[in-house]
Amino acid sequence: MLNSDKVEISCNGIVINEVNDFTLNKSIENFCGSFSFTITQSTADKVKIRQGADIVIYIANELVFTGLVEAIEHNQGFNQHSITVSGRDKTAELIDSYILPKQYKQNDFLKLIRIVLDDNGYNNIRIESDIKTLPKLLGKSFVAEKDQKIFDFFDKLARLLNVILITDAYGDIVITREGADLAVGGINLTSGGINALSSSLSVDSNETYKYIRIIGSQKTDNSKKRLKQKVEFTDERASTKKRLIVSIGNNANRQTLESVANWYMAVKRGKGARYNTEVQGFLTNITSGILWQPNTILALKDQANNINGSFLIQGVNYSQDSSGSKTSLSICNIGSFSSFDDNPLLSPQVAKFFKTFNGDLADKYR
Repeated sequence: MLNSDKVEISCNGIVINEVNDFTLNKSIENFCGSFSFTITQSTADKVKIRQGADIVIYIANELVFTGLVEAIEHNQGFNQHSITVSGRDKTAELIDSYILPKQYKQNDFLKLIRIVLDDNGYNNIRIESDIKTLPKLLGKSFVAEKDQKIFDFFDKLARLLNVILITDAYGDIVITREGADLAVGGINLTSGGINALSSSLSVDSNETYKYIRIIGSQKTDNSKKRLKQKVEFTDERASTKKRLIVSIGNNANRQTLESVANWYMAVKRGKGARYNTEVQGFLTNITSGILWQPNTILALKDQANNINGSFLIQGVNYSQDSSGSKTSLSICNIGSFSSFDDNPLLSPQVAKFFKTFNGDLADKYR
């Protein structure tokens, strides 16, 4: 029988039986997952909590996270001594660690990531793609700069292909597209179907730009000279006159520059509207037995904010304490992490579906 509220945490293979409270965050925006839980001193001694210890988390009997302990915080009070343990999955070091500066002569994105991981000492991290035909990168070689973080190098190239990078339950890298799955369930905040504990809508134009200019370079066939290329897009829905200029520093053609400009415009617009809601439990519904997951599309209805359409679950935060089990969802517009317009990774049927039912969280305020 499925225990939908069951959370099982183990440290170095030993199950932690007494956990005071627990949170697990997984999102597209943060790339890797992060956890935190609080236990007693005696429990910490039994399971030998140490920095670098392996942490495995199951929710409702499903493996959802594999990572490492990074921080241990002791909290002492009257007749009480608790320890808060937190950390991230193994890919977190790719966010923090600088890449070895060198030139990589490989335009197969998956193979390129594998080479970089091995060169920088991360052969324990696997990489796979759930995209059947992954386009090649434009150009034959790519230079990793000396002041660049490993993930920043990967992310910059992912934008050229209109794909995103996430991590799976084992802490390994997955190349995917935005909204790879549909959530079995939705959020309905109409008068006859309230199924959320709380909700909030944030509309902010601070990161919105009217003009997005992307600058690239292209090597000519008959010389080593590089010709600068640029493309500028205009967001007609923006309420600002601000301009963003980004140099991608790689070989590019106009199609690639337009794709990157589209990406930046979608992301900046997406960050300007965010919907947060909290629901009871961890499952989309008890019948489905499926956990709420990031990078899935859900139907959202909110009468008060005039919202009715399909949106992207950007992140989820599972939590459990004395008040029960809850999941907080961070929801944004579809297209906030990649461009869906003329996306070669989507079938015409899927692209038509998204275009027809896409919602806009900020439509009421634009």
